[in-house]
Amino acid sequence: MTEQRRSFPYLLIGVVTLIAILLVLALLARGGQSTEPATETPISEAALPATWTPTPYQSPTPTPLPTATPTPIPTDTPTLAPTDTPTAAPTDTPAPPPTETPTPLPAATNTPRPTKPPAKPTNTPIPPTPDACAGLPCKFRVTQGPAFADNGGAELKFQLFFIHSGVDGGQPQGSYTIRGSKDGAALPLEKCKPSIALARAQGTLGEYNFECVLSLAELPGNNVAGNYTIHVLDGNGNRDSRDVNFTVPPNQGLVWMVFDQG
Repeated sequence: MTEQRRSFPYLLIGVVTLIAILLVLALLARGGQSTEPATETPISEAALPATWTPTPYQSPTPTPLPTATPTPIPTDTPTLAPTDTPTAAPTDTPAPPPTETPTPLPAATNTPRPTKPPAKPTNTPIPPTPDACAGLPCKFRVTQGPAFADNGGAELKFQLFFIHSGVDGGQPQGSYTIRGSKDGAALPLEKCKPSIALARAQGTLGEYNFECVLSLAELPGNNVAGNYTIHVLDGNGNRDSRDVNFTVPPNQGLVWMVFDQG
């Protein structure tokens, strides 16, 4: 189809040219036929010029045919088919993976590093308690008691028996007294009278030859219950026994024991 449109102008030009030639020929033919025959004049009557120069034949100037200006045939500008702009296929946007909520880890505790086990204690000998009787005779020791009896707890009463078991089967000894403390506080035992030689008194718990009474007002805590420590003094005020430790129960204010120097 495009080739036929391109050859059409040339065909049209050829047809126009052919028509123009035919028109020219027709005009020429018509001009020759319309000339009337000349009247013959006798040669004798004609005054001929001395010299006759024939008029040259001038052929009619052909009228130039208008050249057919070829009308430019509009070229079929190929209409570009609309390009189908490829529509990007929707991409399947992957759904974000579910975020895992991190499980909180237990707070790290500063576990103390195991320390080296303490060195086994060496058998360090315990220093001996200073002997309160060092350099002293300290003749007396407890052979019976201490024993306690209920007296209502209204007072603290000591009933002690100082004897010498090597004399007459247990002779009572005189001029001895005691010093002591309750729960670390000194007791006012200086007021107590010394023991009586050769005397025997019968008490609730046994025989005795020394008795001393302290009121509640004279006792630390104002009661008889507590921890006590006592020792014996001779007639010169020197220690004559080691410490004796004991605990008095509540209301058991009567204390009895036997000191023997035999």
